[in-house]
Amino acid sequence: MRKLIIIFIFANMALAGNAQIFQISGKVADENEKPVEFAEVLLLQNSAVIQYQLTDENGAFAFSSAQGKFGILIRQLGDTLHNQVIDVMQNTDLGKIKVRQNPEMLQGANVIAQRKLVERRADRMVFNVVDLPGVEGGDVTDVLKITPGLVIDNDIISIIGKDGTNIMINDRPVMLSGEALLNFLKGLRANDIQSIEVITTPPAKYEAEGNGGLINIVMKKSTVDTWSASIFGNLDQAEYAEGRAGGSFSYRKNILSFYLNASYYLGKSYTDDETAIFYPELRWEDTGNTIYKSNSFSARTGFDLEITDKWTAGIQYLGNIGRSKQNQNNQTDLFNITDNSDAGLIMTQSNSKGKNAIHSGNLYSIIKLDTLGKKINLDFDILTFNANSDATYRSNTAGSQDAQIPNGFDSRNNILDRKINNYSAQIDVEHPFKKVSLNYGAKFSYTRTDNDIHVFDLASGTPVNDPGQTNRFLYRENMQALYISGNATLGKWELQFGLRGENTHFTGHSVTMDTVFKKSYFKLFPTAYLTYNHNDKNTWYAEYGRRIYRHGFQQLNPFRSYLSPYYYFEGNPELLPIIDDNFNIGYVYKSQFQIALDYTISKDNSGGGIVLLDDDGYTQKGVRLNYYDSYEPGVKIVYIFNKLKWWTSQNSVNAFYQLFKVENLSAYAENNERLRSSISSIKHLLSE
Repeated sequence: MRKLIIIFIFANMALAGNAQIFQISGKVADENEKPVEFAEVLLLQNSAVIQYQLTDENGAFAFSSAQGKFGILIRQLGDTLHNQVIDVMQNTDLGKIKVRQNPEMLQGANVIAQRKLVERRADRMVFNVVDLPGVEGGDVTDVLKITPGLVIDNDIISIIGKDGTNIMINDRPVMLSGEALLNFLKGLRANDIQSIEVITTPPAKYEAEGNGGLINIVMKKSTVDTWSASIFGNLDQAEYAEGRAGGSFSYRKNILSFYLNASYYLGKSYTDDETAIFYPELRWEDTGNTIYKSNSFSARTGFDLEITDKWTAGIQYLGNIGRSKQNQNNQTDLFNITDNSDAGLIMTQSNSKGKNAIHSGNLYSIIKLDTLGKKINLDFDILTFNANSDATYRSNTAGSQDAQIPNGFDSRNNILDRKINNYSAQIDVEHPFKKVSLNYGAKFSYTRTDNDIHVFDLASGTPVNDPGQTNRFLYRENMQALYISGNATLGKWELQFGLRGENTHFTGHSVTMDTVFKKSYFKLFPTAYLTYNHNDKNTWYAEYGRRIYRHGFQQLNPFRSYLSPYYYFEGNPELLPIIDDNFNIGYVYKSQFQIALDYTISKDNSGGGIVLLDDDGYTQKGVRLNYYDSYEPGVKIVYIFNKLKWWTSQNSVNAFYQLFKVENLSAYAENNERLRSSISSIKHLLSE
């Protein structure tokens, strides 16, 4: 549908090239001659809306059109303030249009006038989608694409300059990622969104895990005694086709509100790649292609119950069930370094299929203690994740001139069964005082992981269990946290500070190797934010926050896992967590231009791991070690173009320098540095 709208607009633009264009302008004022800001002005033709504007701070508006008869409709908060028909034969100035506002809505109108499209708060940037016309008909990802500071690339949603950004809905985490997350968000309607909050440095209230920042999607609250329903579907064609379909339903009556979102995805994709690996005596040139098929079903549902005026309770469920198939073909040509002569050939084929299911539930209670904002939030969460995969690969190695070599054929079947269960509880208190507002609380979390891998040797044609590759690993993690933060406003200054303490204890048990390791550590995570609102157009801010990255059980498991006959990965239970210190200063002008300077210091980093060679000189061993620190200064510039009411674009430049200083592994790695940059321009059509 959007493609048809784009074609229609450009077709009309082409036709208009031969027509004379006139200007329609005017100003909206109230009975006291004061400009009416943020009033909706609609240009109609044959009862259809063809252009849309909001009046500026002077109450002014302006349209461009060909000659003809048009309607001018002015409204605010759903009330019609003015309606007239005009005959355009030349540039038309309607002058000052006086309107009479409903006294009952003036307070609400003032609230809208104070809200910017983009707001800079102490610890986050807020994109007020509810004030953005033309989002009807889209989904949540359409809004995320035009949110300042965000980017969607290869199914990954992230804050510019950050990796591993997490998504929340109404301050509650969405425990999905990658393709499953994107398909889920495409099932949520754009016009159900109140705002998008971009939290580059999360405050003390949130877990300190990860340095990718947070995106909080705030949904609108349903109006009392209403219900709504919608369905959607789309089909995209590239190398292969992919499609999505789903719907949503919401209902609110008296003290009960209910919502349901569901979507289904079916798709297929193709990729190819080329790599080269240089050894002391050989060069390996690898070419391959992959065909990937997947389908998934996502759902989000829940209900809220206003038990009393001061007590609200509710429950929410979010789930995703998916299946996938992958076929991969690789050819590796071997060449002698000295004379570039043929040294051999490795042909590999692999097929895999898998399924996974994630189910999360949230039970919450909000208790208001007074009318000044003091309240207690209680949350209980449960998460289950199950993943199963069945992968088979066949590899045949030949010598020079394609001569077969002894034991050159290898074939294996890997079967994975993974179960993860997480339980958590949190109490959060919002406690405003006269000059400062405090937020404090505690969280307790327990995670249990059971990772079971069975490997069978298929080289003989009959599956034979390989005890050297079969591996079961149990992992348990307990985390307790206490936090406090405070916020104060002093004139044009806003200050926020916070401190979070997390105590982590984990136990790893390799059932196959009959080994157990345990580790505990306590870390403090301070945060600080300072914002200076010079006026409505100019805002300065600075922020600091410490974050942590805890290695997953795969990196800690000491078992040796072969991914091919020539590569295996071995976990390291002695890995330390990575600590990041983030410093940011920035400037925002008129909610349209932003520039930010970032600096991140990362300690005890392990990167993607170290690859070493075994004694045979060709078998690669992958292992993670805490071997370097990194220092990353950077700059981000974002400009939002919205001069045309039906067309807006977000333009960004991102550049940063990275210095990697090797601390503990100088014999295998050396200091390194690099400069990275990116430029993007994302355009968005708005239509009524």
